[in-house]
Amino acid sequence: MMIHRLVVVAALLGLAACPPPATPRDQRGGGGGGAGINPDACGTINTSAVGKKLYAFLVASAELDHASAELESTVLSACHRMAVDLGTSTEGDTKTLCTRVAQELQANLQVSVKTEKRLVTRYSPPVCHTELDFAASVAAQCEASASADVDVRCQGTCNGACNGTCSATNAAGQCAGTCSGDCNGSCDGYADVQASGECKASANVRANLHTECSEPKVEVVQQDVTIVDDSKFQKAMAAINHGMPTLLRASKKLELAGKAVIAWVETGASLVAATGQLVGELGEKGVCVGGQLAAVVAASANIQARFSVSIEVSAQVSASAGATAQ
Repeated sequence: MMIHRLVVVAALLGLAACPPPATPRDQRGGGGGGAGINPDACGTINTSAVGKKLYAFLVASAELDHASAELESTVLSACHRMAVDLGTSTEGDTKTLCTRVAQELQANLQVSVKTEKRLVTRYSPPVCHTELDFAASVAAQCEASASADVDVRCQGTCNGACNGTCSATNAAGQCAGTCSGDCNGSCDGYADVQASGECKASANVRANLHTECSEPKVEVVQQDVTIVDDSKFQKAMAAINHGMPTLLRASKKLELAGKAVIAWVETGASLVAATGQLVGELGEKGVCVGGQLAAVVAASANIQARFSVSIEVSAQVSASAGATAQ
């Protein structure tokens, strides 16, 4: 039964392969929360090698469940603000409301602007800052090793010491570019921990969920266009200015978190391999931990739906606004 549960974890977490649930349970596209992932529900389990890895995985899973709900709520709130600016209904779940906003925004721009050339919404992409030290500490606790021994790679701009080859340095001689090796500092991008399956997944998920992204600057550029309906045009501009920065920042965080989820999915195989030790090393707590893994399975469908709908509608609204990175 335990092996079956763990196989189901791996099967259900394929975000790209599986469609979201057909009927949402609340005002967000991803439905309500999971079955309640509580890493501490079984007492102290991180006293053995297997226990440390399972505990780290449960902590990361609980954070992912919570963060995915927050990200979708951010997207929903942005679409709500845009709907108010556009003067359209604010009712509906994330998919319904954001789709309505995208359609209304596109319609307003088509009606209000006579285009000889084009009208472009330009934006500066958000810069996302990920703490590599935090990623290393999570992996170290999971592996029962020192943080300094953990190899963390930065997929982006490494700011600090690069134990390898750096593409660019700053005035102080520190890396300020792509680091081909271990980055000891901060990362403007994705933090990728080199560790065992469970520890890699846990550290990647937690570090990249805690990524802080700057607010992108959005500017609507009129290139040889004639405004024929200023009222509708001003509504569209207000909606773009109020909602697009939030959507663009959420999209970047979704992108980074999505990469981390891939490693989270892959832990299914590692957990199956550890199942034989589960009961022996955790004793009676093994049954309780099995229940927590079942909660991960229950939450995975909602996590999948939240990611799917948030990514889809953010792209849809951005396309309607004609958003182009500069």
